[in-house]
Amino acid sequence: NDKPAPGSADWHKQRKDNHKEVERRRRENINAGIKELAMLLPSAETNKSQILQRASEYIKRLKENEQNNIEKWTLEKLLNDQALTELTASNEKLKTE
Repeated sequence: NDKPAPGSADWHKQRKDNHKEVERRRRENINAGIKELAMLLPSAETNKSQILQRASEYIKRLKENEQNNIEKWTLEKLLNDQALTELTASNEKLKTE
């Protein structure tokens, strides 16, 4: 059995070491995520807080653009459907003449 006895000095040291390792991996994952965000942003920020702030602003801008595009495309589709209906009616009228 290679586990130290619960409550012993070795047991406490192993718990502390395990916790340090878990925290180190957590920080590495956070840093990797921030680095990936930085690569996706148009600006070349290196400061973590700036990267997160710019990412938030960029996402908000993208969402606004998406909403504007949806509204624009909805209107265009409505106008196209209306034009198609009018052209179809005109075509049918010409066929009967």
